[in-house]
Amino acid sequence: MRRTPSHARGLTLFEVVFVLAVLTILGAITFLQIQPFISRVRLYTGVRQVNSDLQFVRSKSISQNRRFRVTFRAATSDYFVERQENGTWYRHALHSHSNEEVADATVALPAGVRIVTANSEGDVTFLPRGSVDAGITITLGMTTGEETRQVIVNLAGRVRIE
Repeated sequence: MRRTPSHARGLTLFEVVFVLAVLTILGAITFLQIQPFISRVRLYTGVRQVNSDLQFVRSKSISQNRRFRVTFRAATSDYFVERQENGTWYRHALHSHSNEEVADATVALPAGVRIVTANSEGDVTFLPRGSVDAGITITLGMTTGEETRQVIVNLAGRVRIE
């Protein structure tokens, strides 16, 4: 049985530097691929949020037998919900069981997501039977402007993502 000399064990300085260089390159490549992925995830999260909130407002309109309006503001990249009582619109906290007016109730989009365009002057009114007074298309995009997705509400009140 032979014994290996003690100076032959371990790694050389060149091997350690080489491994660190390869790991640094792989880390940089991974980091560059993760940023666009995170942006897309945020955009899809924002689109799903708008889609589900519009469907929720539609169901509230039907269940409470009253008009609800959702207004999208491109300047601030948020939206708010109002309900109509006796011909007057009152700001409504979206996921609240209270019918009291909440003057500053807004729903913000995820970080980095903005409202690119919203036709119909930026609002859609759900009627008590679930239909809308006018269809709307809300286009969401990233603040960096790479990709956009649309949430569409047709005249029957159906909400879909494109």
